[in-house]
Amino acid sequence: MGVSVNYVSNLDTKLLQLSATDAFTLRDACQGVHIFGGIGSGKTTGSGRALASAYLRAGMGGLVLAAKPDEVDQWVRYAHENGRANSVIVFGERGGGGFNFITYELARQGVAGLGSVVECLMRILDASRLANANGGRSGDTFWEDAMRQVLRNSIPILFAATGTVSIPDIIRFVASAPINQDQLHDAGWQQTSFMFQALAAARRQPVHGLPDADFSKTADYWRLEYGQLDNKTRSNIAISLSTALDRFNRGRLYDAFCTGTSLVPELTFHGAIIIMDMPALTWNEDGIIAQQLFKYMWQRAVLARNSLEPRHRDRPVFLWADESQYMVNAFDAEFLSTCRSSRACAVYLTQSLPTYYAKLGGEQAKHRADMLLANFLTKVWHNNSCPETNRWAADTIGRSIQRRGTYNEGSSSSRTMGLNEGENKNRGFSSGYGGSADNRGGSTSSWNSGSSSGSGENWGRNRGMNSSESYSGGFSETMDYEIEPAAFARHLRTGGTANRGRVTGVWFSAGRTFADSGRNYLHVEFKQ
Repeated sequence: MGVSVNYVSNLDTKLLQLSATDAFTLRDACQGVHIFGGIGSGKTTGSGRALASAYLRAGMGGLVLAAKPDEVDQWVRYAHENGRANSVIVFGERGGGGFNFITYELARQGVAGLGSVVECLMRILDASRLANANGGRSGDTFWEDAMRQVLRNSIPILFAATGTVSIPDIIRFVASAPINQDQLHDAGWQQTSFMFQALAAARRQPVHGLPDADFSKTADYWRLEYGQLDNKTRSNIAISLSTALDRFNRGRLYDAFCTGTSLVPELTFHGAIIIMDMPALTWNEDGIIAQQLFKYMWQRAVLARNSLEPRHRDRPVFLWADESQYMVNAFDAEFLSTCRSSRACAVYLTQSLPTYYAKLGGEQAKHRADMLLANFLTKVWHNNSCPETNRWAADTIGRSIQRRGTYNEGSSSSRTMGLNEGENKNRGFSSGYGGSADNRGGSTSSWNSGSSSGSGENWGRNRGMNSSESYSGGFSETMDYEIEPAAFARHLRTGGTANRGRVTGVWFSAGRTFADSGRNYLHVEFKQ
């Protein structure tokens, strides 16, 4: 393996051109990138491939975690395409050597590193919890504290008695611990108990001496505390510890992590690309636990590199995790918040927010996921059908005053029709008769009669119609999303023949205004 390749170190070096006027720099890379996209969105073959190629061309060393089996060959191909074939170390299924993490940690820190060994083993326990079928359930902190206490009181005795520490010895030590006060004084138990023999050797013939005060505290723990625990409680602690660590007692995890050491995380400081050939979808829980363990050791080495000479700390390094929900743990947020000064460039890819919630588990799963994602200052969103992820993307980009156009159109019509008709008639008759006589013997008479009639009618018709139309337009201003949540499911292209191999996405960078868009986000396109 040859890893002596040139590398970029100036933080303002352009790694990837995003538009005619905007570029992604090494400084941006050190602030972390998270890529989201649904199944078939093109996140891996679009922005993922573009970033991977840019990091390889920049001469970075790196650690690649693999969830799917084809990712190993994919990264080997990336290395060939970008002139880095000689930098690749494939660790796992196809060999690549071994990494005894306990002897590595002891060699790095000596007796002072015993506490670090405890934390490494606690990461195995945590990874075991996350990897199993009920990984979403967070255990009571009592059990975590109890197992940490057991390890803290086992490892120093083993190191003092044998000069080294191994997982098989830890399992034997705890399994042979006393279960009551009477056993401590039983000669038969003393002869068969590995723990008692280790305590005796650490006291009388130590390979590495322990201070008297430390030895007394440890002995008192096993004599006065552990032996006095309730039988059920003690059994649960021992079983939980042995179940998680027993994976490293035999088989492929034993071969990879409990034998010799031929590769160490620091190789990436000099340009090596370590690809974890332990895919989560084929090695299953073993693959998840193994990769989380090596990732943790790599992260600690990276954070400590600033104390090294410049030749060990100047080259940028990257951590790559596709389907990252399998690989996250409690330490990630702490690492991401401080790794920038160590020139570490993390790239995580996953489908949606709920995948993190399910894997992290517990009542605080959402808060832990939010804390993790807040440390990635660059986020890229590809096509996604998850409404929760799309709403979060829209909220992350933010709201601003949006001008919304208004348009009104109206019409009305009326029609009237009527008919009137009338008739009038009058008729009359009068008659009279009268007579009179005078005193001279004469008479007179008169008669009259008459009639009159009349009739008339009138009629008419009226009809009318009227209509009107109105149009109006304008605009209103309101505080609203820069990008609507539905746009992440509707408008982004997913590559393939239907899109002529083009993948589009939204590239967001906190605290930055892109020249091409005048916003904190940019519409980007990648060729598959």
